[in-house]
Amino acid sequence: MAAGTDAREGVRLVYRRFSAFHRFNHYLVMISFFGLVLTGIPLKFKDSVWAEFFMDLIGGVEGAGFVHRVMAVFNFTYFFLEMGYMAWYVAARKGPLFGPDSIVPGKKDWQDIKGMFRWFLGKGPKPRFNRFTYWEKFDFWSLMAGTVLIGGTGLMMWFPEFTASLLPGVSLNVALVLHSNEAFLATGVIFIFVHFFSAHGRPESFPADEVIFSGSLPLDHYIADRPAEYENRLRAGTLDQVVRPAPTGPMTRVNSWLMAIFSVVALFAATYTMLLVVWPLLF
Repeated sequence: MAAGTDAREGVRLVYRRFSAFHRFNHYLVMISFFGLVLTGIPLKFKDSVWAEFFMDLIGGVEGAGFVHRVMAVFNFTYFFLEMGYMAWYVAARKGPLFGPDSIVPGKKDWQDIKGMFRWFLGKGPKPRFNRFTYWEKFDFWSLMAGTVLIGGTGLMMWFPEFTASLLPGVSLNVALVLHSNEAFLATGVIFIFVHFFSAHGRPESFPADEVIFSGSLPLDHYIADRPAEYENRLRAGTLDQVVRPAPTGPMTRVNSWLMAIFSVVALFAATYTMLLVVWPLLF
């Protein structure tokens, strides 16, 4: 078999990485995160001209509050869907809680982190990754933890009477501080410091990694990016479970358009976030 093709039929092969369920969940993540940032962060800089402009653009405080709560519902939706899927996945014995294909961090991730730094400095080879890299696991679990913290404090402020019936009134002030600062940290992590850089800013995927839209990537890219998983599946004889002919038809064009739109929105979001970070330092 030639890399990326079926030698017998000349059909281009792809590695099927994400199911429709996970792509749908990622859409919920993107939509809710963009919506929450665009309606929530301006409140942190409410005295700034650009913050007032964005608030007026979405209907003022009342309009922003409504959109923010709708996005929060999307946020909780993907969280419970993903947690439910993981529980079912383990309970149905589709896969182990720990192991080379698990999203749960393990000993190899720590080895890969050290190996990556050695590779950066030219002191060793690039680590051979399994299904999920250490930075993808960090992305996933930081998102889950952030959803619990930001979502929990958001619910406290959304239903202040109920909160005050259970906790001292000062807890609402604490919730506001935690919600605001953690949201700002999450915005920087997603748009600047970690996710966009590691997922979309790498030379092999810039300007955007199409796999989250199409669900698959060319077989030769799979072999280069996930050599450990590829070799494990080759030895176990399970490669046919994830390798299949490349899809054709109108959905491929839809995915291309979605990726183009996403690239433009992502550039705007990253620029917007940089403005948020730099603005307090300059004015």
